[in-house]
Amino acid sequence: MEPRTGTDRLLYERSLVEPYVGSIGWRSIFNITWCVLGWTSIVVLRAAGLIPLWAAIPLAVVCLQACYMPMHESVHKTLSAGRPALRWVDRSVGALAGWLLCESFIAHRITHLKHHTQTNDETDPDLLNSKGSPRDLVFRVIVGLILYPLGPLFAAVPLLRRLLPRGLASRLAQMAQLRGPEAGTAAKPVVLSHLAVLIVGSALGYAETVWLLWYLPAWIGRFWLSLVFGWLPHHPHSETGRYRDTRIFTFIGSTFLIRGHDHHLLHHLFPVVPHYRLRALWVDMRGHLAEQGARIEGRAATTLTTTPTSP
Repeated sequence: MEPRTGTDRLLYERSLVEPYVGSIGWRSIFNITWCVLGWTSIVVLRAAGLIPLWAAIPLAVVCLQACYMPMHESVHKTLSAGRPALRWVDRSVGALAGWLLCESFIAHRITHLKHHTQTNDETDPDLLNSKGSPRDLVFRVIVGLILYPLGPLFAAVPLLRRLLPRGLASRLAQMAQLRGPEAGTAAKPVVLSHLAVLIVGSALGYAETVWLLWYLPAWIGRFWLSLVFGWLPHHPHSETGRYRDTRIFTFIGSTFLIRGHDHHLLHHLFPVVPHYRLRALWVDMRGHLAEQGARIEGRAATTLTTTPTSP
């Protein structure tokens, strides 16, 4: 059978996707609820001396990194199911989750949608964060952890930027250019609020809470997120095209670990489908994707009855 093309292909894909969209994202609302309550409980238990710091930090990492999925779903309006009257839900959940992850929701929405339209292109704002090796990601997160609270200082006193290594300063300037001025403007008040919490919290005697139970775990979580949502689905970041700029890549436990984004190609194709429905959509669409020459790798490739065609 010849691969579907043109309008026939689009209508066929729409018919497969339709059952998976249109419902309120209650699961995402549940997810942000348990993330926030879980992290708050860790802070309270640690303050009461009921858990040691060595246990509290990794538990905080688990809760904070899990905030990303509700924020990401909010970008694509799956919590509100696209209903204008419920857009405040997307904005509220996205802002809360983003704040906990040291991220501006508005800025992230701008850059993430650019990523969707320019995936793996030289103008893709995600490339500078996710392309390379996992070791590169570790280095970038460490740099981010150190420089993020210093951002307002560099903005207020531009001469201080000369203290940065030339290569790093050039990379930061390139990143700002790719993100765009709107994202930079949206991020400023959020960064200032984070800096205020770190300074005031430390001054009031809550340094352990703000630094070791929030700020550090958030950035450790950001490394994990960069690895499984930025690096893994797009590696080696060398192809473009509707069915080739990202991939289906599964392994044992991958759906649980990556929360459905082991089927990341489906997310790029149909971003209005919630992450927790991507695996089911894959079952319906895998033959069609193989016919279209999609990147299907790992255990997923062994489930195909149709051999993927060459791009």
